[in-house]
This record gives sequence, C-alpha cells and structure tokens, in this order.
Amino acid sequence: MHLRREFRGSIAVLLVAGIACAPARALVTLNDSHDHIFVNGTLGISRDSNIFANSDNTGDFVYSTGVSIEYTRRAGWIGVNASVAGNASQYGELKSENFSNPSYSMELTKQSGRTTGSITLSGARESRADSAINVRSSSWNYNAGLNFKYPVVERFTLSGSLGYSARKYIEQTQLANLSTYSSSTDLFYLLSNERDLVGGYRYRYSESSRSTATTDHSINGGVSGRIIRGLNGSVRVGYQIRTPHGDPTNTGSFGGLSASAATSYAVNRKITINGSVSKDFSTTATDASVDTTTASIESGYTYNSHWAISAGAGWGDSRFLGEQGRVVIAPGPPVVFGKNRHDNYANWNTSVSYSLNEHFKANLTYGYFINWSTVPFADFVRNSWGLNFSSRW
Repeated sequence: MHLRREFRGSIAVLLVAGIACAPARALVTLNDSHDHIFVNGTLGISRDSNIFANSDNTGDFVYSTGVSIEYTRRAGWIGVNASVAGNASQYGELKSENFSNPSYSMELTKQSGRTTGSITLSGARESRADSAINVRSSSWNYNAGLNFKYPVVERFTLSGSLGYSARKYIEQTQLANLSTYSSSTDLFYLLSNERDLVGGYRYRYSESSRSTATTDHSINGGVSGRIIRGLNGSVRVGYQIRTPHGDPTNTGSFGGLSASAATSYAVNRKITINGSVSKDFSTTATDASVDTTTASIESGYTYNSHWAISAGAGWGDSRFLGEQGRVVIAPGPPVVFGKNRHDNYANWNTSVSYSLNEHFKANLTYGYFINWSTVPFADFVRNSWGLNFSSRW
C-alpha cells in the first residue's frame, strides 16, 4: 500500500508544526481574554474490513481529513460554546462511498444563580454503516434541547429537559425519516454530601415519514454521586411502555425494564476504569421498534505526559418488536428481514496515544466487532485499524 502524495505531505506539515510550537493557546483571544477562537485539524488513514456491516464483508482503505473552528465566551451570566466543522473521507476503491460532512453546534450555558441550565442546538451530516439495517446510509441529523436545574429547598432539587431530534435521510427513499420530541423531569434528594437519590419521569413521542408514530412513558429511580466507596457516577432502573400508532401490524403496547448507568473508578492516578449500561426502546431506519440492551467497560493507563494506552469491550442485545417483514434495498438483491429478528453483538478495542503538545497528537487504534443475528444477512464480523493525527491552535 502506498500513501497518496498529498496525504504524506499533510502529515509532514503536522509533524513540523507540532515540533516547532509551544503548548497551545487560543489562536485568537478577544475581549480581555473572555473570548477564544480555536482551530483544529485532523488527518487519518484506516482499514475497515466491512464498510457495510453485513455478511458481504466488503472492505476498503479510508483516507480522512477534517477541520473545525471553535468559539468560547466566558463573561457575565451566559457562557457560549459554538463550533463549525467539516470532515471528508475518500475510499481507496469504492469511490461511490466518498463523503463530505459539515456540522455545527451551539450551546448557551448559565452556571451561576439559583436556576442553572443550558440551551443546545446542533446539526450534522452523517455517513455511517448502520448495523440495524446492514447498509450504509447518509442523513442530516438535527438536535435542540433545553435543560435546567432549580434547588427547591435545602435537600430537594428539581431538574428537567425538553428535547427535539430529527434524522432526515439523503437520497434513500426506502428509509424512514424520524422526528422525536421528548421531555423529562427529575427530583433529587440530598442524602449526603456525596450522594443523591433521584426519581424521574420521561415522555417521548416519535413520528416517521411512513405516517407511523410511537409514544414512550418511562418511570425510573436510582442514585447519583458516590455509589459505593471509590465508584462514582449515576445508576437508574425503571419501567417503560411503548405504544405504536398508525401501523396495522403492531397494535399492542410493549413494556419492559429500563436502565441507565455511567460509572467511573480511579484505581490510582494513572489508571481509570469506566463502565456503562443502557436498556431502552429505539426506532430503526426501517421504522422498526427495537428493545436494546448494551453494556461496556473501558480502561485507560496514562504512562506519562506524552503516552497513554486504553482498552475496552462491549456487549449488546437487540430484540426487534412486532412484525418486521419490511424490505431494505441493500447492495445486491432485496433482503427481507422477516419476523421477530434478534441480534447480539460483542466488541473490543484498544488504542495507543502520543501527545507532544496540543499542536500535535497521534493515535493508533484497533477494533473488533462481531454480530450474531436470526437474519443471515446481518451475521457479520468487522475489524478495523486506524492511524490519526490532530493539531489544535
């Protein structure tokens, strides 16, 4: 394999810049250092053995570049975080899969005063291999959110959120666009200086371009802060119900446990372990309801200020609910998923990172993913490696 001439030249520029420059400060500083502008650049090369995430096992080399501009403001009551970015990838042989994806985001935060919270807006074009439908897809994804927290009395704090998200597929009319509206409220009780008890309710309504919809209700409770000695994070367990609308093949409701957990444990100053668990309903690009359970664990070791290594593993279970006799247009002949599809997956990954300073960082990664399914087309193995360089100014 021979790297393209322009790719080799770009890597050389990053190396020279990283060696020559001091630790990064903002490229532009304004308003007595309250406003900062940063510019980030990335280069990468990778090999993906299964770019479509299906049993055809089609692989290719991928050459990636990216640039982003970040703006931050810290003055007065309202903080601002904003960014615009562009990322492009070219495939070695499958030129039809080349893509250029822009994105933007903005966050307004209020961290002082009795009521705190944030308003968020974002949009991004995404190209990905979707393991739930086993094809590559391109879509525009939009998100908006409002979050707040208000201390009612000394021991009780009320928090809530309103959210909107949308996925609009590009030139893939066989896939279902999805819009989701959500709201939630939580009540925290201060059990100690290190631990809160929390209970909450979430409502979620999703509608697709196929004139179908779903309504989700979830009640949950748990603990936030120090869970046990040395283990920090949040753990919640509850019950949820999903009711489909407008689909004659799915007329009943689905119920089951819901769960979410995100924890961290510091073994010492150099080693950290992070774990997460999630169980929730979702909707696929073929307008199918799925009850998905996932669990993952990751560990990182910081050798010194320049070198670090990490490793992780995960497992997942996806049960497709109701009738699933829809056809997805995949490379080759149409595929009928059939009824009661059930998938399981397992994965592991590892990486080695080098940081000269913020002007030059390098990362070498490897990942392995295997999926077992009752649908033969969705049985696949996917492994990949990647070498990435980044610079921040």
